[in-house]
Amino acid sequence: MLKKDIKPKKRGGKVTKLTSLASKLKTLKNIVMIQCVGARDDEHPNCSKVCCIQALKNALLLKSKYPEINIYILYKDIRTYGLQEDLYRLVSDLGVHFIRYDDDNKPKVRKGTTTLKVSLNEPVLNQKIMLRPDLLVISAGVVPNKDNDKISKLLKVPLTKDGFFLEAHMKLRPLDFATDGIFLCGLAHSPKSIDEALSQAAGTAARAATILTRSTIEGEGIVSSINEEICKGCGICVMNCPYNAIELDEEKSKAKVTEILCKGCGVCVASCPQQAVSIGSFDDKQILAQVKALAEKT
Repeated sequence: MLKKDIKPKKRGGKVTKLTSLASKLKTLKNIVMIQCVGARDDEHPNCSKVCCIQALKNALLLKSKYPEINIYILYKDIRTYGLQEDLYRLVSDLGVHFIRYDDDNKPKVRKGTTTLKVSLNEPVLNQKIMLRPDLLVISAGVVPNKDNDKISKLLKVPLTKDGFFLEAHMKLRPLDFATDGIFLCGLAHSPKSIDEALSQAAGTAARAATILTRSTIEGEGIVSSINEEICKGCGICVMNCPYNAIELDEEKSKAKVTEILCKGCGVCVASCPQQAVSIGSFDDKQILAQVKALAEKT
């Protein structure tokens, strides 16, 4: 948001007078805002979600204080979801100009003699236009943290195709991972507004409290087990377990399951070349009996 004024600050015993941002705005005649810079392209296909709303809020504030300023918003798609759609209509009524562009005709910015020059193709008129803004505002895309991939591998939690962290279930477990005790919120999950991030943060704190307030935690009822007579200690199940629930007993050279960590996903069963791993209530005999019973009914 735009600050109304900046108070003078003392530095080294001397008062340094700063020109207020508000006084600069009074001298501006044309403002250009370019949306989706570094977003919604081949490299970063996700929408940053907050850029359009913030641009409209700034445009509303500027037009309310300085109606004579010409504001141009260059966009791919205006995404003002929910009640923010009223904000879009209000800004449109104040005379803000909206000009659409696509990836094949992106705005080009270059330095002129006195001001910047922004050229682009106007799709309605189907002709090139030139804007000379006194102020250029760029909405940079929200991208995932560059360390997300390392964190994902460290904590054994998944990422989306865009590089953000993926929840266990969109509706049933929106704040959890499949790995117990790890939760997510805010920009780690996806681009979102401050109020959405705060709501998620409150929910995450509540979810963590459900674990921290317990004296004991119940484990999964269906977990894997190792037949030590068959196990060769190859370590394939240890390598493939997504929950780090299996480790090698160096003394016995056998795999060992930590039941409290096991989720009964069955990856170890499918990957064991010796068929030494089984899951409670889902061993070969039980599954074949179910198949046989189903075949008899049909």
